[in-house]
Amino acid sequence: MSRAARLASLRLQGFKSFAERTVIELGPGINAVVGPNGSGKSNLADALRWALGEQGRALRSRRSEDVIFAGSDRRSAVGMADVTLSLDNADGLLPVEFTTVEVGRRLYRSGENEYLINRQRVRLRDLEDLLEGANLAENAFLFIGQGMVDQALALRPEERRPLFEEVAGVRRHDRRRRRSVEQLAEAEANLARVSDLVSELRPQARRLAAQAEQQESRARAGDDLAAIVIAGGHHRWHDAAGRVAALAAELARARAEADAAQEAERTAEAAAAAAGRMLAERDAEERERRAAHDAARSRLAEIRLRRTRLDAEAEAVARDGERLTSERAAAEASLADHRRALSLPLPPPDLDVESELAVLDASRTEALAELAALRARRRAAGEALAAVVRAEETRRAEREGAL
Repeated sequence: MSRAARLASLRLQGFKSFAERTVIELGPGINAVVGPNGSGKSNLADALRWALGEQGRALRSRRSEDVIFAGSDRRSAVGMADVTLSLDNADGLLPVEFTTVEVGRRLYRSGENEYLINRQRVRLRDLEDLLEGANLAENAFLFIGQGMVDQALALRPEERRPLFEEVAGVRRHDRRRRRSVEQLAEAEANLARVSDLVSELRPQARRLAAQAEQQESRARAGDDLAAIVIAGGHHRWHDAAGRVAALAAELARARAEADAAQEAERTAEAAAAAAGRMLAERDAEERERRAAHDAARSRLAEIRLRRTRLDAEAEAVARDGERLTSERAAAEASLADHRRALSLPLPPPDLDVESELAVLDASRTEALAELAALRARRRAAGEALAAVVRAEETRRAEREGAL
């Protein structure tokens, strides 16, 4: 006879008063948890019920989030409650091929529930189906609380019947029967709904069948039309192929002509670029020559101005020379008179006349020196003017030859 599945261990974290990760190992036989009031004994039973899918009816909590550790004076609240049961399935009581089955449940403060079987996430219905195979789902006597034995002994015979049916496993089959009846009723309702839909859709089906026949005839006509269009398309394609060949030959000739034109254009562009460079060079030379011409013109104006000034100075020097000549003639006449007077018996020497004669000789010497300097400056100015005129004529001739 196979023995019932045995609870091997219980792992809790964040469930009610178990804020830290707590692991409770259970050995063979009877295991007891002893402790004072408020030590968390009842929380262990609540954890077992909660991990097996209990939805709050017997967990002593008003909301599902109440099972998460809410914090204390020395520790802050946590965000998740996690309980895992390790069941020994060596005798195969649970309908799975594992000798050890871990059943777990997690609840987050966001309200999200996770059910785990061997650390794989499953649905609540999958967990209930697994536990129902071992008569662990919705078993009111799986957890016997304080006072339930006295209540069971005080029950009337008709009230004890559910207890014996639960122990004998009859209630499990009754639950399956009720579930099957509910599913059958739901299937009958769905079948009635399908019948209504079929009765509503039958006229549409006949209308769609007629439309399908029309569509088929249209499709046949479309096929015939497509064959005709294809035949005409073949004929037009052959004509178009001939025109394409002719156009391809014409395109090749046009491309050859375009290539020749492009080559000629490139040659012309190269020649234009060379001519442009030559014109740019000549333009630069012309600008240099114009600059030199302008400089020469300004130099010529300066030289002409200097020549005018030198001519004026030469005229002044000539006038001075004439004056000095007249003064020299007067001085020579006076000197002749003095000499004639000196040939006479010498009167007593006149010192004033001798000093005046010495002054006149010095003035004559200075005037002659200044006249010689002015003549030299006039000759130099004339030579510079002649050189500038020759340079201007040379540049004019070069400019005319370049144009």
